[in-house]
Parts: sequence; C-alpha cells; structure tokens
Amino acid sequence: MGILTKILGFQLNIDKEYQGWFLIFATMTAIWLFCLPCYCAGMSSASSRKFASWVSQRLPVFYVFISLVNGAWIFLVIQWLPDYTFANYLSIVATCMAWAASHVLKWASSLVMIIAFGIAVAFKDRIALLLGVDHKQIFNCKARDCLSCWGSSRFQAIEILIWKVEDLPSADLFSANNIFVEMYLGYNETMHTRVHNNAGSDCIIKESAHLNFDEDDLDEKLVLFVRNQQVVGAQELARKEIPANQLREMLSKARASRDQRVAWNKEGFGDPIQLMPRGRIWLKVMPVEVEELPTC
Repeated sequence: MGILTKILGFQLNIDKEYQGWFLIFATMTAIWLFCLPCYCAGMSSASSRKFASWVSQRLPVFYVFISLVNGAWIFLVIQWLPDYTFANYLSIVATCMAWAASHVLKWASSLVMIIAFGIAVAFKDRIALLLGVDHKQIFNCKARDCLSCWGSSRFQAIEILIWKVEDLPSADLFSANNIFVEMYLGYNETMHTRVHNNAGSDCIIKESAHLNFDEDDLDEKLVLFVRNQQVVGAQELARKEIPANQLREMLSKARASRDQRVAWNKEGFGDPIQLMPRGRIWLKVMPVEVEELPTC
C-alpha cells in the first residue's frame, strides 16, 4: 500500500511545456501498443512474427488487455504531471480530434497522395510482380553506390552452371517445349542459354554464364526463368528466385571444395532446386578468377 501511495503521489516538477511533450509521448506510446501486432508481423525476427501470429488468433482479448494497460499508463502519467488532470486531458484530446475533423477535407487530396505513396512503397514488390517487372533492374544505381563513389571493387565474378531441368509443365498439348533458361541478377544484363528445340519436359542444358555479384548487397537475387520459345515471344514455364544469402552459401561451398573441376552429374551438382509452379533445376555457383591485362 505504501509503494502504491508513493507511485501515485510522485510528481514531475518540470515546466508545463515539457509536461505537454511528455503527455504527447505517452499518448503516442499508447497508440503504438494498439498497433503492436502489425509492428511485430513486419519484423525480421522469427519470435516477433510468432508472437504476432499468436496474438492475431486472440485479438479481442489482446485489445481488452491493451486498453486496460493503456488506461493505467495514461492515468499514471497524468497523476505525475501537476498541471494536468484527466478531465483536462480528455478535453485536449477532444479538441484535437475536432480540429482534425474540421480540416480533413482541406487535407483530403494530400492525404490521398501520401496514402497512395505509402501503399506503393509498402507493396512495391507485389506491384512489380503484377506488372511483370519484378525481376528487372530498371535503374542501375542504388544509394550504396553513392556511398562507395560508384566503385566496382565490391563486385566479384561468379559462374552460374546449369546442368539440366526436369518435370516441367507442358506449354502446348500438341508440341514439345522449346526450352531455354533466362537469368537476371542485379546490374547484369539478361543472360540466356541456347534454345533446346523439342526438349519436352526434361532437358540437358550443360551451359554456364558469368555474372557480377555483390555479396554484401542483401537485396540482390538471382531470378531464373525456364521458358518455352514460341513463334512470337516466349512463354514462362517455371521460375525460381534465389536470394543473396543462398547464393553466398553456394559460393562458400564451392570455394571450400578442393576440386574446382565441373562434374556434370548428380555428385557434382547435389540436390536439385525446386521451381515454381513445377519442375526441378540442377544449378551450381562457382567463383571466377579474373585475369587482368598486364600494364606497361
């Protein structure tokens, strides 16, 4: 009882202006707690996403609990501020809400543009996928290029080796697939294998391509398309996106191997990579030693 009396009797002897800022911070914290499930769902931590998933199944209980926590938190803050009362706080909140409601029509066009921009940034990957340009590098420049003075020393040459593809869907019931593989990675230009005519659902590729790769750029990804060449254009049969961390692991394994020779068999390529929506591809990543021209 004595501890509770001390907590409720505590006073922040600061200027009224600073008390107002403290109350604004407390209010923003209470609003953030209401948005905690959404915040945790967007975090990279697995435990945070599990917590968000667990809370999403119990939202009514969560919001009742958080309402009680926020009510107690705001009550304590107001008790600690000598120049504010709970009635005064409610009056200020009501005044702010009324002012915002009276000006919302003036801000409508600006709010629509801000919301549209936020949606475009938040769902840029989905929008690019819908437009069919998710795999293309439109601008060959990023913020990290400015920090490195547009130097190319961070890039290293790698070799992508493709042995074969299997179990591909059929593009046409009356003709066999004319298969080729298309590769996209960062600033590199589009790379293709040759077209294997009348290959069907399985095809031995046995081709490689040299690409530049930045190990420290986590946004880079190798995008593979297995396509069927048609009279006009080409049709996608399957695809696979390999993120930078997986490429880095494959490259580390290749560096650790003493035998750098390429064996075009299951022992040399290991387990296949599953394609979407169907199919398998045997792929290997190898480092490339770049020879420089001698200088005079």
